[in-house]
Amino acid sequence: MNLRIIYCLIGFLCFCYLQTGAQNYHATNGSAYAGAVGIFNNPASGVNSVYKWDLNLFSFQTTITTNNIILSKNISNPNSLTGSTKINFKEGSNSYYGHQNLDLNLFNFSYKIDEKHAFGIGFRGRMYNHLKTSSIFASDTLTSGYSFFRMNRTTPFLEGFMTHLGWIEMNLNYAQVLQETDRTRLTGGITLNIAKAISGFQGKVNKIIFEEFLVPANNDTGYIITQGGAQYAYTSNYDLPNTGKQKTLSEIINNSQTNIGLNLGLEYSIYDITNTESNPHTPTNYSWKFGFSLMDLGKNTFNTSIYSGNFYNPIFRLTDGVLDVKTSSFSSISDVKDSLKSMFTAYDSLPGKFSISRPTKMILNADKNLGNHFAVNGQLNINFYSSGSYKKILTRETNLLTITPRWETILWGIYLPVQYTTQGRLWMGAAVKLGPLTIGVHNVALKKAVNTLNGGGYLMLSVHPFNKRKVMSRFDCPE
Repeated sequence: MNLRIIYCLIGFLCFCYLQTGAQNYHATNGSAYAGAVGIFNNPASGVNSVYKWDLNLFSFQTTITTNNIILSKNISNPNSLTGSTKINFKEGSNSYYGHQNLDLNLFNFSYKIDEKHAFGIGFRGRMYNHLKTSSIFASDTLTSGYSFFRMNRTTPFLEGFMTHLGWIEMNLNYAQVLQETDRTRLTGGITLNIAKAISGFQGKVNKIIFEEFLVPANNDTGYIITQGGAQYAYTSNYDLPNTGKQKTLSEIINNSQTNIGLNLGLEYSIYDITNTESNPHTPTNYSWKFGFSLMDLGKNTFNTSIYSGNFYNPIFRLTDGVLDVKTSSFSSISDVKDSLKSMFTAYDSLPGKFSISRPTKMILNADKNLGNHFAVNGQLNINFYSSGSYKKILTRETNLLTITPRWETILWGIYLPVQYTTQGRLWMGAAVKLGPLTIGVHNVALKKAVNTLNGGGYLMLSVHPFNKRKVMSRFDCPE
């Protein structure tokens, strides 16, 4: 595997994190104050919202987890908060991974027609990146094919993949009460996603096997690739038009495939009080609330670029020196294809379209109302797919189990989510609501000199036009 390609892919993930999936607005899990953002977690939540009108003007979320990027703080005093921070590549032998998602929402609107029916509409941009290698030795000091192969001379084979998926979507949501008794309430919801597949890439290195050989000219050891191959496909949106100018956003959208997706959800509320005119069921006076949802059902399809391909069977004498020469200067994506065709004896064109699955998942949610504006939420995220597959093109979320204690009113809120990720990491997060603004982080950074780059955060700005200020129930009385 070419070392420069590895570092470029890892650098891309890091860039996306520094510039910033996703159902990762943990402060909103189970909350009756989530408003329009609540449908990202369960499509049935709209009818259980405190607000009759809710407009989420802007919300943004990103999550990253990796075992190969390290933040090094260059400080003289370890207890100081000042000092420069550097990003380094973790050295050693490991199966390296990096997973990142990003979610950008604009003008998500929800409206309760009455206490039993609600609808919503919104616009989102989403992105997922996954990178994984087989067990290899890697270091940012390895600068040539020779040094990389030498440090991996006991490695049976080299294998890895990267998947990138980006799309924009319009969400149309409808929720209603399905059944109600004196002590219970069942609501259901559905969200239709109309999406444009804007950006897609998948690349694989397939079991590269190499061995040592003697270089007679200098009586030294070299390395030669004997088996394996590479494959990559990307959307034709990446290609430059004949004019040499980059395509405009409208051209990219017009040349993108339209895809349909679905989100389905149920919420079941249990009340301690009997539903009467003097004590009606409201969004905030439940005792328990349970949620079930199926999210991101579907996939995104792309037009395959003509420069994509599958390359296998290395040429005779594909040495580390030849590899360095052939990958030293790429001026365009067509150069990558030409170079790979010169390194392998067999080449296959890829089909005219390829698809990448959305992060399909089942979400189980339990929310306990403790009274006096306190509650605790538990959420289990079960991914249908694993992004660790070398054979299929898949995406997934990184959160597995999240416990979120919260204190929340219509204007203020404090949230302390504890998250266990699919990579076995325990994150301690925090968030606050200050009127219309909610800010949170997934993993509170500890004051250490070195930390792996894991965490992320979110920001939401919501307003509630036309809502009358009124007391919803005795649980909402101002203190």
